[in-house]
Amino acid sequence: MKLQFRCPHCDAQNFRHRSEEFHRINCESCGWERPVTQPSADASQLSECLVCGNHDLWRQKDFPQSIGLTFVAAGATLSSIAWYYHRPVWALGILLAFAAADLVLFAIMPDVLVCYRCGARHSGGDLSEHPTFDHETAEKYRQQKLRLEEAAKSSPG
Repeated sequence: MKLQFRCPHCDAQNFRHRSEEFHRINCESCGWERPVTQPSADASQLSECLVCGNHDLWRQKDFPQSIGLTFVAAGATLSSIAWYYHRPVWALGILLAFAAADLVLFAIMPDVLVCYRCGARHSGGDLSEHPTFDHETAEKYRQQKLRLEEAAKSSPG
């Protein structure tokens, strides 16, 4: 299993690759650590985030969003250029080619579990049992984060 997370103490990016069981997550930058309650090496068996202990996790494709957006922008731009030069068959062909490439990427890319609270990414194993993104749950955690930040600003000391 692979684990990618931001340290809750110093906000440093951390990567862990584990092939055997381990019982502690730690930050290489500041020394923060947390005991692991689930020693399983398979992300498909996770019921909580290894970093913050949150039980709300969602499944997504493990593909960089910036590359995906670049892919969409390139397809739209190239098809628009073909359309401008009065080549509708080329324009539609470009869109279909990008759609086919997107379908292939969707089929071959593995899944990753993401924590709603801390954003930690857990990958490895068959994650099809876990739910996909839920806007209501995401909004709950976003509002919770805003309330905690507001309370920290208004509290003395």
